[in-house]
Amino acid sequence: MHPPATFADKPETYQATLKSLFHGNPEDTEADLSKIFTPSFKFEAGPEKYDFAGFVAHMRRLREMKLDVDLTTVQFLRDGNQLAERHTSVTTLQDGKELSAETFMFAEIAEDGRISWIIEAVQSRA
Repeated sequence: MHPPATFADKPETYQATLKSLFHGNPEDTEADLSKIFTPSFKFEAGPEKYDFAGFVAHMRRLREMKLDVDLTTVQFLRDGNQLAERHTSVTTLQDGKELSAETFMFAEIAEDGRISWIIEAVQSRA
């Protein structure tokens, strides 16, 4: 058995982990995400709802688009297995257009340190 994952223990490592979701070889998406999320992972952001397989497919598509996503954790609170985080982000599309957003994220961390579920509220910023 592997030692528990610790990326969700500190804001700096959590931010780095969130950034890593958008980068990397699209073919490695499932292997990369299986280190971060449990097999029973659930994701919800407004109308978007994914299980682990659906989230892998979603992130693979984003990786294939080769977006440049820069995000900064602004607030981070971890209480036992509950996590609340707020980050701002700027996504640069292939045509150079930039999209800014603010995300409020709530998550539960499994005993092995991976994420069990995430619920997000994302607000676009002008």
